[in-house]
Amino acid sequence: MEIRYPVLEYPEKPNTLNFDKTPTLGGILKGIKGQYLIFDQGVINLRRFAGYEVELRLSSCS
Repeated sequence: MEIRYPVLEYPEKPNTLNFDKTPTLGGILKGIKGQYLIFDQGVINLRRFAGYEVELRLSSCS
């Protein structure tokens, strides 16, 4: 599957997110750059968690 989600705005000082410390993360996806998912709450490096099962859920904005 190919996903294209351009980064429109980079965070000034990114906060690194970690599945080991916080197994459930939430936020608004701001963009994808390589192996990084950039959320409004921080950035996660998916390559670091290659053996993990990740589920993304879409929610509608009101």
